[in-house]
Amino acid sequence: MTKLQPARAETTEAFLAQAGPELASLCTACGACFEACPMVDHIGLRAADGKAVTDGLRRLATGKMAPADTIAWVKACTRSGLCVAACPQKDAGLNAMLLVRIAKQRALNETHQIPAKQDPTLFPRVKIFARLQLSDEELAKWM
Repeated sequence: MTKLQPARAETTEAFLAQAGPELASLCTACGACFEACPMVDHIGLRAADGKAVTDGLRRLATGKMAPADTIAWVKACTRSGLCVAACPQKDAGLNAMLLVRIAKQRALNETHQIPAKQDPTLFPRVKIFARLQLSDEELAKWM
């Protein structure tokens, strides 16, 4: 049986508050992760200043506002992992993809620069799916 790693923090918010600034302090905002990202071309940011965009990434990871180009970039992340390999600070402990993911969460939750998706049909669809998949006993317990 696989043993799970211990939790990094008590809550997601605690993890973001701790790991965001730690990773941001390791980042030099050199722009290497931005240049390696395959999504940059797809969202029309190839002409953007990679250093300014990654500086915005550091700002987001610490809960501060970031420029529009940074927001567009973190929203488009597909987790290809190419940023991790391109990062010159990876040996110092910087996981560039994790930094982008933390920045995106903080842009959603704290700076509200990425609007949360609102889907009023989500829970009714989950209930319909549950009725198709669960036994009567499970339905009684969970619904």
